[in-house]
Amino acid sequence: MNEKKDERSLDELIIQSINAEKPEFDAERWKNEFPEEFQLLCSHRNEAANSSFNCFGIVVSAVAAVILVAVGFFVSHHYNSRNPVKTKTSAIAESPTQMLTAISLTMAYRRGGMEAVEKQCRRACQLLGPRAKTPTLQELIKELESSQSERAEL
Repeated sequence: MNEKKDERSLDELIIQSINAEKPEFDAERWKNEFPEEFQLLCSHRNEAANSSFNCFGIVVSAVAAVILVAVGFFVSHHYNSRNPVKTKTSAIAESPTQMLTAISLTMAYRRGGMEAVEKQCRRACQLLGPRAKTPTLQELIKELESSQSERAEL
């Protein structure tokens, strides 16, 4: 005997022993035999129809809440972008060094974009005063030679 033949014969034995016909449901007979259960089933159907209306109201309320929150965020963001906080640079940064920190420059950018950053940089340069003259290449070489000769003497 092979395995497939054994399986087929086992299937046939099971089908014969349990009467494997498709069961058919007779609703009218069930309704007549169990009238209380039928009434209970009908009452649940009516309750389900009423509860679907309640679910619809909850869904509509939730959608309305989401819309209100979205509008609130939009208005808040739009208002803040049109009316930035106006503070003086001197109140934020008292020295030119503080005026050129990342935090100070970021705050200036948020106040007025690149124009405000450039204005703050110019103000810091004015506070620092005039810059020293940029040395020429020959002056740098001469200074380097003099520092090397000083080291040799030590």
